[in-house]
Amino acid sequence: VDVDAGAGDFALRGNWTLPNLAELERELDELKLAGTGVSRITFHCGGLDDFDLSGAWLLHNASEALKTRGLATEFSGFKVEHLSYIEQLLNDAPIAPQTPQQPLFDQLQQRASTALAVLLTELRNRYLWFVSVTAGLLAALLNPRRFRWVPTFRHIQDAGVSALGIVVLMAFLVSIVLAFQSQDQLVQFGAQIFTVDLVSISVLREMGGLLTAILVAGRSGSAFAAEIGVMQLNEEISAMKTMGIDPFQALVLPRMAALVVCLPLLTFVADLSGLLGMLFITAGMLDIPANLVVERFLALDPLVHFRIGLIKAPFFALMIGAIGTYRGYYVQHSADAVGRNTTRAVVESIFMVIALDALFSIIFTELGW
Repeated sequence: VDVDAGAGDFALRGNWTLPNLAELERELDELKLAGTGVSRITFHCGGLDDFDLSGAWLLHNASEALKTRGLATEFSGFKVEHLSYIEQLLNDAPIAPQTPQQPLFDQLQQRASTALAVLLTELRNRYLWFVSVTAGLLAALLNPRRFRWVPTFRHIQDAGVSALGIVVLMAFLVSIVLAFQSQDQLVQFGAQIFTVDLVSISVLREMGGLLTAILVAGRSGSAFAAEIGVMQLNEEISAMKTMGIDPFQALVLPRMAALVVCLPLLTFVADLSGLLGMLFITAGMLDIPANLVVERFLALDPLVHFRIGLIKAPFFALMIGAIGTYRGYYVQHSADAVGRNTTRAVVESIFMVIALDALFSIIFTELGW
C-alpha cells in the first residue's frame, strides 16, 4: 500500500482464489479504500501467484464500489494467463441500471465540494513540499558532505552553460527592440539621448533578470518536471526508496542548487548582452556618439540598478526549481500525466516569476531604491 498526493497504489500478492475469498473480503473491508482521502486508486496485479474467477469477481466488485463513491480505479500488470478471467467476467457482467439524474443544485454542490477538496489537497501538498525544500536546503548548508556535487555540476551544465547562447541572443534582441521603440517616441521631444537611460535601466533592473528567468522556466523547469515525472511513472523513485536512497536529496536538491548558481550568472550575461545591444543601436544606428552613450550610462549609477536586478535572480531560481520538481514528483500513474504536469510546471513557473517580480518592484519602490 502506497498513498501519496491524491493517488493510492495497492499491490496485490498471493493467491486470489475461492478458498481465500472470505479472508480477502475481510482484508479489503479493513483497508477502507474509500476513506483514504485519494481520488484515484491503482491496483498493481503483477504479483498475483494464482487467480481464478472468484478472485476476479471480488476485484471487480471492489472497483465498482469505489467508482460509485467518486473514485477512479485502474489496473496494471496482469499476467497473460490471468486476463482470460477478467475478459470472461466483463463479458458476463450485467449492465448497471442508469441512475436518475440529480437536480442541478445537487450537481453544482457536488462539483463545488469536489473542487474544494482538490484545492485543499493541492494547498496541503504545496505547503509540505515547500517546507521540505526549505528543510533540505538548510540541511545541505549545515552538512555539505551529504550534498551530491556531481549531479549538481551536470545540471549546471544543462541549465546554465547550454543556455548561454539563447540568453545572449534574447537579451541583445530585446535591447534592440526597446531602443528602437523608445527612440521613436523620444525623438518627438528632442530627447533621444534618454534612450540610453530607458534601455539601460530597463535591462539592468527588470528585463535582464525577468526574461532570463522566464526562459529558464520554459527550458529547465519543464525538463525537471518531465525527467522526474518519467522516473515516477516508471516507479524508479519507489525503487530508490526501497534501496534507502532519499529521492529528495538525489533528485530535487541538485536541480535547485544548479538553478540558484546558474540564474544569477545568466542574468549577469544577459545584462552585458543587453547593454552591448543598446550601445550597438544607439551609437551605430541612432547617430548618438559612443562616448556620449558611455558617459550617459555611467551617470546613471549602473551598479545600483545592476544589484537590484541581480538580487531577484536567486529567488526566481528557487521558485522555478521548486515548482518544476514538485510537478514532476507528483505525476500520476498515467501516460498523459507527464505532459500535463510539464505544461503546468511551465505555466505556474512563469506566472510566479512575474508575480514575484511585481512584489519586488513594490518593495524596492517603497524602500526608495
